[in-house]
Amino acid sequence: MLILAALLATPAAGPPSRLDFQLMITPACSAFADKADRACPLRQLRYLHPSDLDSLEEDFLPTLNARQRRRIARFDRGTQGCPLAGLSCPAQHSLAAVSKAGLLDAFVAFACHASV
Repeated sequence: MLILAALLATPAAGPPSRLDFQLMITPACSAFADKADRACPLRQLRYLHPSDLDSLEEDFLPTLNARQRRRIARFDRGTQGCPLAGLSCPAQHSLAAVSKAGLLDAFVAFACHASV
């Protein structure tokens, strides 16, 4: 009974309280976060740093065949329209390209099992 009382008194875990956390809110990032929350909730991929997302994207590309990589390259805007510093913008562009290429589910599965 005491254990149950202790569990009920413990507040539910909320989002990380990191001062350095940067929420990426593009439609592709939101879709990635929602799918990752369902596929591997303990990984908390929603809270990736832009550099970690970029690293996952770079590691994901070699797992694809040439046709899939070309599809992503066709949609990827790279640094177009991005500020000169930071990886948030280009990482989100790459994620949008993965999504437009129809490979978001494959990327989520990859990210769920990759080391970050």
